[in-house]
Amino acid sequence: MSSRPDPRAGDLVSDIVRTAAAEMESTHRPMLEDVPDGLHQHRTRVRRLRSVLAGFRGSLDEPAVERLRVLYAEWGRQLGVARDVEVLAAAAEKALEARGIADGPAFERLVDEPRAEYARAHARLVEMSDLRRARERARLLAHFVGDLRVTDADSDAGLLVSTVLRHEARRVRRRARERDGTDATVHALRKAGRRLRYIAEAVAAAAPDLHAAEVSALAEAGDAVHDRLGAYRDAHTFAAAVRRHAVLAGRAGEPTDVYDDIERSTLEDIGAEPPALAEPLARIREARRALG
Repeated sequence: MSSRPDPRAGDLVSDIVRTAAAEMESTHRPMLEDVPDGLHQHRTRVRRLRSVLAGFRGSLDEPAVERLRVLYAEWGRQLGVARDVEVLAAAAEKALEARGIADGPAFERLVDEPRAEYARAHARLVEMSDLRRARERARLLAHFVGDLRVTDADSDAGLLVSTVLRHEARRVRRRARERDGTDATVHALRKAGRRLRYIAEAVAAAAPDLHAAEVSALAEAGDAVHDRLGAYRDAHTFAAAVRRHAVLAGRAGEPTDVYDDIERSTLEDIGAEPPALAEPLARIREARRALG
């Protein structure tokens, strides 16, 4: 066990927020240039920034934090429009490739058309990146980070991290209790797991010795909640898209067997019910209790 004293809260929070902002900014240009995985990486960094701002808002200028979170939520939704189409095209290409299909009507509907839609959506992102609102968003973030002030900056970072992570862990478990099978409650749980994961990972990167075991457990369990529910959502979204294209293909007099096969196998692989989360939720409860 390390004998080094815990860092100050101000140093830790400043490091976490500035790192999140810098990483997001570093992915902006690759996203605009549409490098492979560029959109996904930028969207992820936007989400990480919003997560750490939410987690540590009690130690920051809360009105400024909320303004930034609203602005970057808007940007995240715009990124999501393009990303969803990109994911659909990639999943369809993989499914068709597994069936030996690399062209033809089904390929055009499931791959070529979404790719064309993605190109239009990406071009729109490039346009929006140069709008006044985008410039104002970037200016506000730069000012916030450049003049970052942390409440009780000289206090112990270990206590702050414990408080923040226990709060986020309780949030995940509360969302789990509220889950009733509807898309809205499942999505709320997924987002809570994602935020817990991103905050814990940010703490681990900034202060590896700070509550190391508990932080690691929370990051891994939050990741499990996020990934399992995300895979479930993506599979059902993909199956629904394939079903819609099957209807259009049928109306056009095209064969629909391949659509039916892809939809059926996708749903069989993922299952009808959301994935079991008892194990990661139990790990979250245990780590929260260990934090005090």
